[in-house]
Amino acid sequence: MFWGLIIEPGKKYSQTVDSSFHISKATLDLSSANDEDITLLLDYEGQQEYILCHLNKSNKQECLDLNFQAGDSISLFSHGQASIHLSGYLLGDDDDDEMTLGDMMEEEEEDDDEEEDEDVDEEMDIKDLRASLVAKAVKRAQPEKSNGKAQKKAKVEIEQEDDDDEDEAEEEEEPKQPSPKQLSKAQKKKEKKALKQQQSPKPAGAAPAQQPQVKKEGAPPAADKKTKAEAPKSPAKQTLPGGLVVEDLKVGSGPESKKGDMVAVYYCGKLAKNGKQFDQTNKGPGFKFKLGQGRVIKGWDLGVAGMKVGGKRKLTIPASLAYGAGGAPPQIPPHSTLVFDVELKALN
Repeated sequence: MFWGLIIEPGKKYSQTVDSSFHISKATLDLSSANDEDITLLLDYEGQQEYILCHLNKSNKQECLDLNFQAGDSISLFSHGQASIHLSGYLLGDDDDDEMTLGDMMEEEEEDDDEEEDEDVDEEMDIKDLRASLVAKAVKRAQPEKSNGKAQKKAKVEIEQEDDDDEDEAEEEEEPKQPSPKQLSKAQKKKEKKALKQQQSPKPAGAAPAQQPQVKKEGAPPAADKKTKAEAPKSPAKQTLPGGLVVEDLKVGSGPESKKGDMVAVYYCGKLAKNGKQFDQTNKGPGFKFKLGQGRVIKGWDLGVAGMKVGGKRKLTIPASLAYGAGGAPPQIPPHSTLVFDVELKALN
């Protein structure tokens, strides 16, 4: 949720923090600025004063990365004759259990270990399969060796049959009205061929040789089905009531978020009309908030619901579900449609 404060000249803003917040940027109000430098200072827990930044007309904006937790005692003030606008966002509840960066890293290490175990199992299965195939090949080779003479004899007979086939082909090319003597010779050859086929043993290993061809011919249809099944789906895009447009850029593989969950997200916010970025969080544990409790703009409560951990989603939020007619000056003008790229990092 957006946080902002205007530091006016000569005023000191002191408080004990109730809700944790983050300061992202300091911007000089040019309408009240002159040529002198304006200095932004912080008094933290009653210690010495810290200089946060120097601003002037040539350097009118500075990015900050400051987190303040509930219970911190702070004072913000400036030296100079111009106002300074501070902007940032609330960090969410401090009382809820939150997942730290260390927790997320441990989960990733556990996932890596599981993937390594699966790879080891697959390698063992492949080795077992290879050993089985080698054993079958050795078993098949033994009878072939013992029956070498039978195979050699069968090979000679097959060559003789091929010669007979060639003779028959030559006879068929002769005139269609052969003499009785030629017909008798052809009949004798056919009878001789039939007798040899009955008496000759079948070559060992002939039948198994055809089996791989049958399997190979049946492989392409299965591959086609697999290719069709693995075709990537187009990103899901839908418009929810109120004009909120939700587009899933990547569907996560983790748990699905629901109302009441404490979620941690990375995000980048831009104005829809010109693409100007006004806020982002892309490091550390991320921005955390309780989903569906009204602690962020309504477009976030509706748009983040249903995301799975690891997923990425683009939210186009109309002004009515964001900051409305008032906006959030100076970063967000009135009646602004906002675009957020959101990545769900973790949830409790």
